[in-house]
Amino acid sequence: MKKKKPLNVAFLWHMHQPWYLWENQGSAAMPWTRLHTLKDYFDMPKIIEETGFPATVNLVPCLLEQIDLIANGKATDPYWDALLPEMRTMDEGQLNLAITHFFDVNFDRFIRSSHRYFELYSKRGNTNDWRIFDAQDFRDLQVHFLLAWFGQSLKEISEVKKLIFKDRDYAIEDKALLLVLANKRIKEIIPYYSKLWNEGKLEITFSPYYHPILPLLCDITLTRQASPLAPLPRKPFIYPADASKQIKMGQEYFSKIFNKKPTGMWPSEGSVSEEILSILVNAGVEYFFSDEDILRKSLEYSFGEPTELTPKKLYMPYRMFRGRKNLAAFFRDKRISDKIGFEYYSWNEDDAVNDFVNSLLRIGNALPDDDRDYIVSVILDGENAWEFYKDNGKPFLTKLYRALLENPDIEPVTYKDYLKKHSEIPVLDRLAPGSWINGDFSTWAGNSEKNKAWELLAETRNHYHLNADRLSSKVSEAIMKNLSIAEGSDWFWWYGDTNYTPYIDTFDALFRHHLKQVYKHLDESPSLELEKPVHNRIQSIEPVRKPLQFMSPSLEGKATTYFEWSSAGFYKIAGFRSTMQSSKGFVLQRLFYGFNLENLFMRLDSSYHLIDFLKTGGKFVLEFLAPQKMELEIFWENNSLGWNALETTDNDKQPVEPAGIEIVCDEICEMKIPFALLDADTDSPIHMVVHVCESAVMDQRFPPGEQYMKITPPDPEFEERMWFV
Repeated sequence: MKKKKPLNVAFLWHMHQPWYLWENQGSAAMPWTRLHTLKDYFDMPKIIEETGFPATVNLVPCLLEQIDLIANGKATDPYWDALLPEMRTMDEGQLNLAITHFFDVNFDRFIRSSHRYFELYSKRGNTNDWRIFDAQDFRDLQVHFLLAWFGQSLKEISEVKKLIFKDRDYAIEDKALLLVLANKRIKEIIPYYSKLWNEGKLEITFSPYYHPILPLLCDITLTRQASPLAPLPRKPFIYPADASKQIKMGQEYFSKIFNKKPTGMWPSEGSVSEEILSILVNAGVEYFFSDEDILRKSLEYSFGEPTELTPKKLYMPYRMFRGRKNLAAFFRDKRISDKIGFEYYSWNEDDAVNDFVNSLLRIGNALPDDDRDYIVSVILDGENAWEFYKDNGKPFLTKLYRALLENPDIEPVTYKDYLKKHSEIPVLDRLAPGSWINGDFSTWAGNSEKNKAWELLAETRNHYHLNADRLSSKVSEAIMKNLSIAEGSDWFWWYGDTNYTPYIDTFDALFRHHLKQVYKHLDESPSLELEKPVHNRIQSIEPVRKPLQFMSPSLEGKATTYFEWSSAGFYKIAGFRSTMQSSKGFVLQRLFYGFNLENLFMRLDSSYHLIDFLKTGGKFVLEFLAPQKMELEIFWENNSLGWNALETTDNDKQPVEPAGIEIVCDEICEMKIPFALLDADTDSPIHMVVHVCESAVMDQRFPPGEQYMKITPPDPEFEERMWFV
């Protein structure tokens, strides 16, 4: 009896980070490119090489460019800058970043498993106050954060193993060793991929350069074709040439660093449509990938009637013809791909591997014995799941690859090798619009915030188009780079309510920065709309640190002693990069706040002498949104400092007696405001924002958007509770 053919299975691991740099090189807003490079981007191909498993890795060009910049010392980020120095030489921003973000690792895998890391985590508590840490604490924190982001191949180095076992009391030399290993590893990444690709041990595909949603670049109204009720941006965006350019730039960059051109492409987020097919075939793309939901819709689109997505239809690539050219399309199995990404980390490794293998065998049994070579596509992110797995996923992946290679009923292949052997595949007439998320584009358009971002992009893109003829090629190239970055998918991903990130303000600032750069290249001022955050969710923001105990500072307008405000909490008004800067270069840096039982104390710090700012027409407005709606204006008038308290309604402002308020401004601005004046108590916290006005015009708001600072007045037991945090 003839044996049934083995079932082909192909893996595609997608590696992606957006463009985090503010400029072409220099400072990045966030650290994830460097950290994932240490943790994932070397180890994933290394496991493939060690097991001999045929797999495909998809690399986004802007990710590779950032890795190359980091490897050559041309890019850094605030996290890395806070890892390098010792505590005594760190500035306050670095100290605050470290105490706030160096616990941003998987709690169970890294903090709970280390006695010392957990001890530091417990010591920090809810205060985010670096002053309770000493120099040894800080160095141990830096080392543990680095070790948490080291991939398993780095952790298997004998010297690193010893440091993991040591767990505490790390020396300067210990940290220095890890930094050397980290830098060395980053330099190895791109040459390693090139080596494996040239040796045929790995297949590499690519995505458009800055990871845009290609169909939405071609025509933003495709949002509604995929979701008929989706609201559209008020301004059209129809730039198929930009989609073509993003693909061409990606191909050229691969040729530059690998001396080799990829023939397969993962369209960003598996996003496809009829409109992109001619662009792909004209660019020489031979095969691409999307999701099974797109295949289902495409079959219905092709045949004009509902179609059941049977195993025979799903586990087969399709050929698509446009003109005299054609390309192949593979569609991922959503269920088994998502099991790796979201489920198996909580399973026993052997059980997870057996479940995956058995899932493939059940698929094989469900397929007809018709002498066809069916193929299951496993496609998912190659970096985000592994922090949840034991040993960063190495034991699971190693066992999985070996089990698949050893099973006689399963044939692991790369997509390229499969197509070499199978030129005769079914034809698909039409390609439905959508992505690998919900089969539509709702993650990137249709929400009010997402649509607002598209409107800003369209306005800026159109403005450049109207001025392009008068510009030099160098200026046009610089502008198109900023626009191409702003077309990336990640900005739209984080806007709205579909996804959450605590870094939304940074993503928002990056997106608008690149649009504002277009106007800078044109020697024009950006529109006022670009100065306003797109993200506009009403919510309170967390302070960098909270108050520790009662205080009653003297109000002198000068930073007299460190200890006077040492127990205060504070908000850092500027982020990694100042976005609150007036024409005079004024930057409001921090707002300290503290209290006793009767009064709220606040202090505004600046790199500029505040009294000079006020004397030249500047003004501060403290707007209290709750529980009492009030404004406190601080200004210079008739050769003296003055202030007004105003009770506000929706339509009016009425003066009130500012009883008990004291304000002193010189280098800094210090003030005392009675809680009673604000109707505030423990059950009625203060919601407030600070406005900085110059020449009677409101220039700055902190926090941005519709956010606010929340300050809860203390009760008599406040200090006692804080000592037990």
